[in-house]
Amino acid sequence: MVINYNKIKALAVIYAIIPIIIFFIGWLNIISALIFTVLAAAAVYFCLKNMSEDDGEFKSINLSKKSIIAIGIIAVVWCFFAGQGGFVHQSSDHTIRNAILRDLISQPWPVTYDGGGSMMSYYIAHWMVPAVMGKLMLAITGSAFAAYLTGNIVLLLWSSIGCFIVLTLVAMITNTRKKSRIFIAIAMFIFFSGLDIVGTLMRKNIGSINGSMHLEWWAGPFQFSSNMTCLYWVYNQTIVPWIILLCLMNERKMKNAALMGILVFPYGPFPFVGIVILCLLKAGVEIYKGIRNKTLPEVFKDILSPQNIIGLIAVAPVYMLYYTSNVMVSSVAGDTGFRVRADFIEAVTSGDFAKFKNYMFWYIAFVVLEAGLYVAVILKRIKKDPVFIGMSISLLFIPLFQIGMSADFAMRVSIPALVYICIMFIRVVMAEIPDWGEYGSFNNCLRHKKFLAVALIVFIIGAVTPCTEIKREFLGTLTTPYSQMMDYFTNESLQSYGKSNFVAADYQKSDFYKYFCKKKTQ
Repeated sequence: MVINYNKIKALAVIYAIIPIIIFFIGWLNIISALIFTVLAAAAVYFCLKNMSEDDGEFKSINLSKKSIIAIGIIAVVWCFFAGQGGFVHQSSDHTIRNAILRDLISQPWPVTYDGGGSMMSYYIAHWMVPAVMGKLMLAITGSAFAAYLTGNIVLLLWSSIGCFIVLTLVAMITNTRKKSRIFIAIAMFIFFSGLDIVGTLMRKNIGSINGSMHLEWWAGPFQFSSNMTCLYWVYNQTIVPWIILLCLMNERKMKNAALMGILVFPYGPFPFVGIVILCLLKAGVEIYKGIRNKTLPEVFKDILSPQNIIGLIAVAPVYMLYYTSNVMVSSVAGDTGFRVRADFIEAVTSGDFAKFKNYMFWYIAFVVLEAGLYVAVILKRIKKDPVFIGMSISLLFIPLFQIGMSADFAMRVSIPALVYICIMFIRVVMAEIPDWGEYGSFNNCLRHKKFLAVALIVFIIGAVTPCTEIKREFLGTLTTPYSQMMDYFTNESLQSYGKSNFVAADYQKSDFYKYFCKKKTQ
Protein backbone atom coordinates (compact mmCIF):
# COMPACT_ATOMS: atom_id res chain seq x y z
CA MET A 1 0.00 0.00 0.00
CA VAL A 2 1.21 3.50 -0.82
CA ILE A 3 0.54 5.87 2.06
CA ASN A 4 0.64 9.47 0.91
CA TYR A 5 2.21 12.08 3.19
CA ASN A 6 -0.70 14.47 2.72
CA LYS A 7 -3.13 11.86 4.05
CA ILE A 8 -1.01 11.39 7.17
CA LYS A 9 -0.71 15.18 7.52
CA ALA A 10 -4.48 15.56 7.26
CA LEU A 11 -4.95 12.90 9.93
CA ALA A 12 -2.34 14.63 12.11
CA VAL A 13 -4.03 18.03 11.89
CA ILE A 14 -7.47 16.58 12.58
CA TYR A 15 -6.09 14.55 15.51
CA ALA A 16 -4.61 17.71 17.03
CA ILE A 17 -7.60 19.99 16.42
CA ILE A 18 -10.44 17.77 17.74
CA PRO A 19 -9.48 18.13 21.44
CA ILE A 20 -9.01 21.88 20.99
CA ILE A 21 -12.52 22.25 19.60
CA ILE A 22 -13.87 20.13 22.47
CA PHE A 23 -12.16 22.52 24.89
CA PHE A 24 -13.72 25.52 23.14
CA ILE A 25 -17.21 24.01 23.37
CA GLY A 26 -16.82 22.82 26.96
CA TRP A 27 -14.96 25.70 28.60
CA LEU A 28 -15.88 28.87 26.70
CA ASN A 29 -19.04 30.93 26.78
CA ILE A 30 -21.42 30.39 23.88
CA ILE A 31 -20.28 33.32 21.74
CA SER A 32 -16.55 32.60 22.24
CA ALA A 33 -17.05 28.87 21.65
CA LEU A 34 -18.88 29.55 18.39
CA ILE A 35 -16.35 32.09 17.12
CA PHE A 36 -13.22 30.09 17.91
CA THR A 37 -14.68 26.77 16.78
CA VAL A 38 -15.60 28.25 13.41
CA LEU A 39 -12.14 29.80 13.09
CA ALA A 40 -10.40 26.51 13.97
CA ALA A 41 -12.54 24.61 11.49
CA ALA A 42 -11.82 27.22 8.81
CA ALA A 43 -8.07 26.96 9.39
CA VAL A 44 -8.21 23.19 8.99
CA TYR A 45 -10.40 23.56 5.89
CA PHE A 46 -7.88 25.83 4.16
CA CYS A 47 -5.03 23.52 5.19
CA LEU A 48 -6.73 20.49 3.65
CA LYS A 49 -7.95 22.40 0.61
CA ASN A 50 -4.54 23.81 -0.28
CA MET A 51 -2.58 20.57 -0.09
CA SER A 52 -0.44 19.70 -3.09
CA GLU A 53 1.67 16.71 -4.05
CA ASP A 54 4.95 18.56 -3.56
CA ASP A 55 4.20 19.63 0.04
CA GLY A 56 6.46 17.00 1.56
CA GLU A 57 10.15 16.27 1.11
CA PHE A 58 9.17 12.61 1.45
CA LYS A 59 5.89 12.24 -0.43
CA SER A 60 4.85 8.69 0.43
CA ILE A 61 5.86 5.35 1.86
CA ASN A 62 5.09 1.83 0.72
CA LEU A 63 3.73 -0.32 3.54
CA SER A 64 2.15 -3.74 3.35
CA LYS A 65 -1.02 -4.40 5.34
CA LYS A 66 1.03 -6.56 7.69
CA SER A 67 3.47 -3.69 8.26
CA ILE A 68 0.64 -1.26 9.00
CA ILE A 69 -0.84 -3.71 11.49
CA ALA A 70 2.60 -4.26 13.03
CA ILE A 71 3.14 -0.52 13.46
CA GLY A 72 -0.30 -0.26 15.07
CA ILE A 73 0.52 -3.08 17.48
CA ILE A 74 3.84 -1.46 18.39
CA ALA A 75 2.03 1.83 19.10
CA VAL A 76 -0.56 0.13 21.34
CA VAL A 77 2.03 -1.96 23.20
CA TRP A 78 4.29 1.07 23.72
CA CYS A 79 1.44 3.15 25.13
CA PHE A 80 0.10 0.26 27.21
CA PHE A 81 3.39 -0.35 29.00
CA ALA A 82 3.96 3.40 29.32
CA GLY A 83 0.95 3.38 31.66
CA GLN A 84 -1.67 4.82 29.32
CA GLY A 85 -5.01 3.73 30.71
CA GLY A 86 -3.59 2.56 34.04
CA PHE A 87 -3.52 -1.17 33.30
CA VAL A 88 0.11 -1.56 34.42
CA HIS A 89 2.24 0.19 37.01
CA GLN A 90 2.68 3.87 36.22
CA SER A 91 5.43 6.40 36.85
CA SER A 92 4.75 8.73 39.77
CA ASP A 93 3.71 11.67 37.56
CA HIS A 94 0.59 9.72 36.58
CA THR A 95 -0.88 10.30 40.05
CA ILE A 96 -1.70 13.90 39.16
CA ARG A 97 -2.54 13.10 35.54
CA ASN A 98 -5.01 10.40 36.58
CA ALA A 99 -6.65 12.87 38.96
CA ILE A 100 -6.94 15.45 36.18
CA LEU A 101 -8.69 12.95 33.91
CA ARG A 102 -11.04 11.89 36.72
CA ASP A 103 -11.97 15.50 37.45
CA LEU A 104 -12.55 16.21 33.76
CA ILE A 105 -14.93 13.25 33.69
CA SER A 106 -16.77 13.77 36.97
CA GLN A 107 -17.01 17.56 37.28
CA PRO A 108 -18.74 20.23 35.18
CA TRP A 109 -16.53 22.27 32.86
CA PRO A 110 -14.71 24.46 33.55
CA VAL A 111 -13.44 22.36 36.48
CA THR A 112 -13.12 24.38 39.69
CA TYR A 113 -11.74 23.73 43.18
CA ASP A 114 -11.78 25.30 46.64
CA GLY A 115 -15.50 25.97 46.51
CA GLY A 116 -15.19 27.73 43.18
CA GLY A 117 -12.19 29.81 44.24
CA SER A 118 -9.76 28.27 41.73
CA MET A 119 -9.98 26.68 38.29
CA MET A 120 -8.04 23.91 36.58
CA SER A 121 -5.41 25.56 34.39
CA TYR A 122 -3.08 23.11 32.70
CA TYR A 123 -2.19 21.43 29.41
CA ILE A 124 -5.34 19.30 29.31
CA ALA A 125 -5.94 18.98 25.56
CA HIS A 126 -4.80 15.37 25.34
CA TRP A 127 -7.49 14.30 27.82
CA MET A 128 -10.43 15.98 26.07
CA VAL A 129 -11.55 12.99 24.00
CA PRO A 130 -11.18 10.43 26.84
CA ALA A 131 -12.97 12.84 29.21
CA VAL A 132 -15.92 13.29 26.86
CA MET A 133 -16.32 9.52 26.49
CA GLY A 134 -16.06 9.10 30.25
CA LYS A 135 -18.72 11.77 30.80
CA LEU A 136 -20.98 10.00 28.34
CA MET A 137 -20.58 6.71 30.22
CA LEU A 138 -21.23 8.48 33.51
CA ALA A 139 -24.46 9.96 32.13
CA ILE A 140 -25.61 6.56 30.83
CA THR A 141 -24.69 4.36 33.80
CA GLY A 142 -24.32 6.71 36.75
CA SER A 143 -21.26 4.66 37.75
CA ALA A 144 -18.07 6.62 38.47
CA PHE A 145 -16.00 3.46 38.18
CA ALA A 146 -17.45 2.64 34.72
CA ALA A 147 -16.89 6.25 33.64
CA TYR A 148 -13.26 6.31 34.79
CA LEU A 149 -12.58 2.91 33.26
CA THR A 150 -14.08 4.09 29.96
CA GLY A 151 -11.99 7.24 30.06
CA ASN A 152 -8.83 5.25 30.64
CA ILE A 153 -9.57 2.78 27.85
CA VAL A 154 -10.22 5.66 25.44
CA LEU A 155 -7.02 7.36 26.69
CA LEU A 156 -5.03 4.25 25.75
CA LEU A 157 -6.68 4.11 22.33
CA TRP A 158 -6.33 7.86 21.71
CA SER A 159 -2.65 7.86 22.67
CA SER A 160 -2.08 4.77 20.54
CA ILE A 161 -3.59 6.50 17.50
CA GLY A 162 -1.24 9.43 18.08
CA CYS A 163 1.77 7.14 18.41
CA PHE A 164 0.71 5.28 15.27
CA ILE A 165 0.83 8.59 13.39
CA VAL A 166 4.23 9.33 14.95
CA LEU A 167 5.75 5.97 14.04
CA THR A 168 4.34 6.09 10.51
CA LEU A 169 5.87 9.54 10.00
CA VAL A 170 9.18 8.30 11.44
CA ALA A 171 9.20 5.45 8.92
CA MET A 172 8.31 7.86 6.11
CA ILE A 173 10.84 10.65 6.71
CA THR A 174 13.92 8.68 7.80
CA ASN A 175 14.65 7.51 4.26
CA THR A 176 13.83 3.88 4.93
CA ARG A 177 13.76 1.97 1.68
CA LYS A 178 12.98 -1.58 2.79
CA LYS A 179 10.54 -3.18 5.22
CA SER A 180 13.30 -4.33 7.58
CA ARG A 181 14.68 -0.79 7.78
CA ILE A 182 11.26 0.61 8.63
CA PHE A 183 11.24 -1.29 11.90
CA ILE A 184 14.90 -0.50 12.58
CA ALA A 185 14.02 3.21 12.27
CA ILE A 186 10.98 2.81 14.55
CA ALA A 187 13.06 0.95 17.15
CA MET A 188 15.72 3.65 17.03
CA PHE A 189 13.10 6.34 17.61
CA ILE A 190 11.60 4.51 20.57
CA PHE A 191 14.99 3.84 22.22
CA PHE A 192 16.71 7.13 21.35
CA SER A 193 18.27 8.86 24.38
CA GLY A 194 21.23 10.78 25.64
CA LEU A 195 24.09 8.79 27.16
CA ASP A 196 22.82 9.14 30.73
CA ILE A 197 24.51 5.95 31.88
CA VAL A 198 27.90 7.57 31.21
CA GLY A 199 26.99 10.64 33.23
CA THR A 200 25.63 8.45 36.02
CA LEU A 201 28.92 6.55 36.18
CA MET A 202 30.83 9.84 36.16
CA ARG A 203 28.76 10.89 39.18
CA LYS A 204 29.42 7.46 40.75
CA ASN A 205 25.69 7.20 41.35
CA ILE A 206 25.65 3.45 40.85
CA GLY A 207 22.45 2.97 42.87
CA SER A 208 20.26 4.53 40.19
CA ILE A 209 21.35 1.97 37.60
CA ASN A 210 19.11 -0.66 39.18
CA GLY A 211 16.15 0.93 37.41
CA SER A 212 14.46 2.39 40.45
CA MET A 213 15.42 5.97 39.64
CA HIS A 214 15.73 8.36 36.72
CA LEU A 215 19.12 8.06 35.09
CA GLU A 216 18.42 11.45 33.53
CA TRP A 217 18.91 13.44 36.74
CA TRP A 218 22.63 12.71 36.79
CA ALA A 219 23.56 16.27 35.75
CA GLY A 220 22.10 17.96 38.82
CA PRO A 221 19.87 20.87 37.77
CA PHE A 222 19.83 19.85 34.09
CA GLN A 223 17.75 17.22 32.35
CA PHE A 224 16.82 16.33 28.79
CA SER A 225 14.32 13.50 28.50
CA SER A 226 14.51 10.46 26.24
CA ASN A 227 11.58 9.64 23.97
CA MET A 228 10.70 6.74 26.25
CA THR A 229 10.77 8.99 29.31
CA CYS A 230 8.52 11.55 27.63
CA LEU A 231 5.85 8.96 26.88
CA TYR A 232 6.16 7.33 30.31
CA TRP A 233 5.94 10.59 32.27
CA VAL A 234 4.48 13.49 30.24
CA TYR A 235 2.54 11.93 27.36
CA ASN A 236 0.10 14.84 27.34
CA GLN A 237 2.96 17.19 26.38
CA THR A 238 4.63 14.74 24.04
CA ILE A 239 2.51 12.94 21.47
CA VAL A 240 1.08 15.90 19.51
CA PRO A 241 4.38 17.86 19.67
CA TRP A 242 6.08 14.78 18.17
CA ILE A 243 3.48 14.60 15.40
CA ILE A 244 3.74 18.28 14.51
CA LEU A 245 7.55 18.31 14.69
CA LEU A 246 7.75 15.39 12.25
CA CYS A 247 5.28 17.06 9.87
CA LEU A 248 7.20 20.34 9.99
CA MET A 249 10.46 18.52 9.29
CA ASN A 250 8.91 17.10 6.13
CA GLU A 251 7.13 20.27 4.97
CA ARG A 252 8.87 21.93 2.03
CA LYS A 253 6.98 25.23 2.30
CA MET A 254 5.78 27.54 5.08
CA LYS A 255 2.11 27.61 4.14
CA ASN A 256 1.10 25.37 7.08
CA ALA A 257 3.90 26.14 9.54
CA ALA A 258 2.11 28.65 11.78
CA LEU A 259 -1.07 26.56 11.88
CA MET A 260 0.83 23.40 12.77
CA GLY A 261 2.98 25.24 15.27
CA ILE A 262 0.07 26.83 17.13
CA LEU A 263 -1.65 23.44 17.38
CA VAL A 264 1.09 22.42 19.80
CA PHE A 265 0.30 25.29 22.19
CA PRO A 266 -2.75 23.64 23.81
CA TYR A 267 -0.70 20.50 24.47
CA GLY A 268 2.10 22.31 26.26
CA PRO A 269 3.58 25.82 26.07
CA PHE A 270 7.08 24.45 26.70
CA PRO A 271 7.30 22.14 23.66
CA PHE A 272 5.51 24.92 21.77
CA VAL A 273 8.54 27.17 22.40
CA GLY A 274 10.74 24.48 20.82
CA ILE A 275 8.40 24.33 17.82
CA VAL A 276 8.53 28.13 17.48
CA ILE A 277 12.33 27.92 17.31
CA LEU A 278 12.01 25.41 14.45
CA CYS A 279 9.45 27.53 12.59
CA LEU A 280 11.60 30.65 12.88
CA LEU A 281 14.65 28.79 11.58
CA LYS A 282 12.70 27.35 8.65
CA ALA A 283 11.20 30.77 7.89
CA GLY A 284 14.65 32.36 7.96
CA VAL A 285 15.99 29.79 5.51
CA GLU A 286 13.02 30.23 3.18
CA ILE A 287 13.32 34.02 3.26
CA TYR A 288 17.03 33.75 2.46
CA LYS A 289 16.26 31.45 -0.46
CA GLY A 290 13.53 33.82 -1.58
CA ILE A 291 15.95 36.74 -1.64
CA ARG A 292 18.60 34.71 -3.45
CA ASN A 293 16.17 33.26 -6.01
CA LYS A 294 14.04 36.39 -6.30
CA THR A 295 10.94 34.52 -5.11
CA LEU A 296 10.38 36.47 -1.89
CA PRO A 297 6.72 37.35 -2.68
CA GLU A 298 5.91 33.64 -2.97
CA VAL A 299 7.61 32.94 0.35
CA PHE A 300 5.58 35.62 2.14
CA LYS A 301 2.42 34.38 0.41
CA ASP A 302 3.04 30.98 2.00
CA ILE A 303 3.85 32.46 5.41
CA LEU A 304 0.69 34.60 5.31
CA SER A 305 -1.56 31.80 4.05
CA PRO A 306 -5.20 31.76 5.25
CA GLN A 307 -4.66 28.67 7.38
CA ASN A 308 -1.66 30.23 9.13
CA ILE A 309 -3.39 33.51 9.93
CA ILE A 310 -6.75 32.01 10.90
CA GLY A 311 -5.08 29.24 12.89
CA LEU A 312 -3.16 31.74 15.00
CA ILE A 313 -6.29 33.79 15.65
CA ALA A 314 -8.28 30.67 16.52
CA VAL A 315 -5.92 29.22 19.13
CA ALA A 316 -3.45 31.78 20.45
CA PRO A 317 -5.74 34.28 22.28
CA VAL A 318 -7.74 31.65 24.18
CA TYR A 319 -4.81 29.58 25.34
CA MET A 320 -2.58 32.56 26.06
CA LEU A 321 -5.12 33.91 28.55
CA TYR A 322 -5.92 30.44 29.87
CA TYR A 323 -2.28 29.66 30.67
CA THR A 324 -1.43 33.08 32.06
CA SER A 325 -4.21 32.65 34.60
CA ASN A 326 -2.20 29.80 36.15
CA VAL A 327 -0.82 30.62 39.59
CA MET A 328 2.76 29.71 38.60
CA VAL A 329 2.70 32.33 35.86
CA SER A 330 0.58 35.02 37.47
CA SER A 331 2.28 34.91 40.89
CA VAL A 332 5.05 37.50 41.04
CA ALA A 333 5.75 36.98 44.73
CA GLY A 334 6.64 33.35 44.19
CA ASP A 335 9.41 34.26 41.75
CA THR A 336 8.24 31.56 39.37
CA GLY A 337 8.21 33.44 36.07
CA PHE A 338 10.58 33.13 33.14
CA ARG A 339 14.16 33.76 34.24
CA VAL A 340 17.78 32.70 33.92
CA ARG A 341 18.56 29.88 36.33
CA ALA A 342 19.62 31.22 39.74
CA ASP A 343 22.32 28.56 40.15
CA PHE A 344 23.87 29.60 36.82
CA ILE A 345 23.87 33.27 37.82
CA GLU A 346 25.40 32.39 41.17
CA ALA A 347 28.15 30.28 39.57
CA VAL A 348 29.03 33.07 37.13
CA THR A 349 28.85 36.01 39.55
CA SER A 350 30.03 34.48 42.84
CA GLY A 351 33.72 35.11 42.16
CA ASP A 352 34.39 31.54 43.32
CA PHE A 353 36.38 30.03 40.44
CA ALA A 354 36.12 26.50 41.82
CA LYS A 355 32.33 26.75 41.93
CA PHE A 356 32.22 28.19 38.40
CA LYS A 357 34.59 25.51 37.09
CA ASN A 358 32.55 22.70 38.65
CA TYR A 359 29.28 24.11 37.32
CA MET A 360 30.62 24.53 33.79
CA PHE A 361 32.21 21.06 33.81
CA TRP A 362 28.88 19.37 34.47
CA TYR A 363 27.04 21.71 32.10
CA ILE A 364 29.46 20.86 29.26
CA ALA A 365 29.36 17.16 30.13
CA PHE A 366 25.56 17.33 30.07
CA VAL A 367 25.38 18.99 26.64
CA VAL A 368 27.96 16.62 25.14
CA LEU A 369 26.41 13.42 26.47
CA GLU A 370 22.77 14.39 25.91
CA ALA A 371 23.09 15.71 22.37
CA GLY A 372 26.66 16.62 21.39
CA LEU A 373 27.84 13.14 20.42
CA TYR A 374 24.83 12.64 18.17
CA VAL A 375 25.36 16.05 16.59
CA ALA A 376 29.02 15.21 15.94
CA VAL A 377 28.04 11.97 14.23
CA ILE A 378 25.43 13.71 12.07
CA LEU A 379 27.78 16.54 11.06
CA LYS A 380 30.20 13.96 9.67
CA ARG A 381 27.63 13.37 6.93
CA ILE A 382 25.39 16.47 6.91
CA LYS A 383 27.25 19.78 7.13
CA LYS A 384 25.11 22.38 5.36
CA ASP A 385 21.76 22.28 7.11
CA PRO A 386 21.21 25.60 8.92
CA VAL A 387 17.96 24.39 10.52
CA PHE A 388 19.72 21.39 12.05
CA ILE A 389 22.58 23.57 13.24
CA GLY A 390 20.16 26.10 14.72
CA MET A 391 18.14 23.44 16.53
CA SER A 392 21.37 21.96 17.91
CA ILE A 393 22.64 25.35 19.10
CA SER A 394 19.32 25.98 20.88
CA LEU A 395 20.12 23.06 23.18
CA LEU A 396 23.12 25.00 24.51
CA PHE A 397 20.87 27.73 25.89
CA ILE A 398 17.61 25.98 26.81
CA PRO A 399 19.00 24.41 30.05
CA LEU A 400 20.01 27.83 31.39
CA PHE A 401 16.43 29.12 31.65
CA GLN A 402 13.60 28.27 34.00
CA ILE A 403 9.88 28.77 34.61
CA GLY A 404 8.28 27.51 37.81
CA MET A 405 10.16 25.69 40.53
CA SER A 406 11.63 22.74 38.63
CA ALA A 407 13.53 22.06 35.39
CA ASP A 408 10.38 21.63 33.28
CA PHE A 409 11.39 24.40 30.87
CA ALA A 410 14.60 22.63 29.87
CA MET A 411 13.04 19.16 29.86
CA ARG A 412 10.09 20.07 27.63
CA VAL A 413 11.32 22.96 25.44
CA SER A 414 14.09 20.60 24.34
CA ILE A 415 11.65 17.94 23.04
CA PRO A 416 11.43 19.26 19.44
CA ALA A 417 15.19 19.83 19.10
CA LEU A 418 16.03 16.41 20.50
CA VAL A 419 13.54 14.67 18.21
CA TYR A 420 14.92 16.68 15.27
CA ILE A 421 18.40 15.36 16.13
CA CYS A 422 16.93 11.87 16.58
CA ILE A 423 15.43 11.87 13.08
CA MET A 424 18.59 13.24 11.48
CA PHE A 425 20.63 10.59 13.30
CA ILE A 426 18.32 7.83 12.06
CA ARG A 427 18.60 9.20 8.52
CA VAL A 428 22.38 9.05 8.73
CA VAL A 429 22.30 5.48 10.02
CA MET A 430 19.80 4.44 7.33
CA ALA A 431 22.08 5.88 4.66
CA GLU A 432 25.07 3.99 6.09
CA ILE A 433 23.43 0.57 6.39
CA PRO A 434 24.35 -1.34 3.21
CA ASP A 435 22.21 -3.94 1.55
CA TRP A 436 22.73 -7.31 3.17
CA GLY A 437 25.46 -9.22 1.38
CA GLU A 438 27.22 -6.11 0.10
CA TYR A 439 30.28 -6.98 2.17
CA GLY A 440 29.68 -10.71 2.46
CA SER A 441 28.53 -10.70 6.09
CA PHE A 442 27.33 -8.34 8.77
CA ASN A 443 30.70 -8.54 10.59
CA ASN A 444 32.54 -7.55 7.43
CA CYS A 445 29.99 -4.79 6.95
CA LEU A 446 30.91 -3.31 10.32
CA ARG A 447 34.63 -3.62 9.61
CA HIS A 448 34.15 -1.72 6.37
CA LYS A 449 31.74 0.71 7.98
CA LYS A 450 33.58 2.06 11.00
CA PHE A 451 31.44 5.17 10.99
CA LEU A 452 28.29 3.06 11.26
CA ALA A 453 29.83 1.08 14.09
CA VAL A 454 30.63 4.24 16.05
CA ALA A 455 27.11 5.60 15.47
CA LEU A 456 25.51 2.38 16.68
CA ILE A 457 27.73 2.23 19.76
CA VAL A 458 26.65 5.76 20.74
CA PHE A 459 23.02 4.79 20.20
CA ILE A 460 23.25 1.53 22.17
CA ILE A 461 24.87 3.26 25.15
CA GLY A 462 22.10 5.85 25.09
CA ALA A 463 19.45 3.11 24.90
CA VAL A 464 20.30 2.08 28.47
CA THR A 465 18.08 4.95 29.69
CA PRO A 466 14.82 3.80 28.06
CA CYS A 467 15.62 0.25 29.14
CA THR A 468 15.73 1.40 32.78
CA GLU A 469 12.35 3.11 32.28
CA ILE A 470 10.89 -0.15 30.98
CA LYS A 471 12.54 -2.17 33.76
CA ARG A 472 11.25 0.07 36.55
CA GLU A 473 7.62 -0.04 35.46
CA PHE A 474 7.77 -3.73 34.53
CA LEU A 475 9.05 -4.64 37.98
CA GLY A 476 6.48 -2.30 39.49
CA THR A 477 3.74 -4.15 37.62
CA LEU A 478 4.98 -7.53 38.87
CA THR A 479 5.18 -6.39 42.49
CA THR A 480 2.07 -4.17 42.75
CA PRO A 481 -1.17 -5.90 43.79
CA TYR A 482 -3.89 -5.79 41.15
CA SER A 483 -6.23 -4.09 43.64
CA GLN A 484 -3.86 -1.12 43.71
CA MET A 485 -3.85 -1.03 39.91
CA MET A 486 -7.64 -0.68 40.00
CA ASP A 487 -7.22 2.32 42.30
CA TYR A 488 -5.99 4.20 39.22
CA PHE A 489 -9.66 4.45 38.23
CA THR A 490 -11.09 5.43 41.61
CA ASN A 491 -8.63 7.63 43.53
CA GLU A 492 -9.21 11.15 44.78
CA SER A 493 -9.76 14.39 42.92
CA LEU A 494 -6.92 16.77 42.19
CA GLN A 495 -8.39 18.71 45.13
CA SER A 496 -6.74 16.12 47.42
CA TYR A 497 -3.24 16.72 46.07
CA GLY A 498 -0.85 19.64 46.06
CA LYS A 499 -2.28 21.33 43.00
CA SER A 500 -0.52 24.69 42.86
CA ASN A 501 0.97 23.96 39.42
CA PHE A 502 -2.39 23.05 37.95
CA VAL A 503 -4.85 25.78 38.91
CA ALA A 504 -5.69 29.43 38.44
CA ALA A 505 -6.25 30.97 41.89
CA ASP A 506 -8.93 33.67 42.01
CA TYR A 507 -9.61 32.79 38.39
CA GLN A 508 -12.70 35.00 38.26
CA LYS A 509 -10.33 37.97 38.27
CA SER A 510 -8.40 36.63 35.26
CA ASP A 511 -8.76 37.95 31.71
CA PHE A 512 -9.58 34.43 30.56
CA TYR A 513 -12.64 34.37 32.80
CA LYS A 514 -13.66 37.91 31.90
CA TYR A 515 -13.53 37.50 28.12
CA PHE A 516 -13.83 33.83 27.19
CA CYS A 517 -14.72 31.49 30.05
CA LYS A 518 -18.11 29.88 30.61
CA LYS A 519 -19.65 31.40 33.74
CA LYS A 520 -20.56 28.87 36.42
CA THR A 521 -23.31 29.27 39.00
CA GLN A 522 -21.76 28.35 42.33
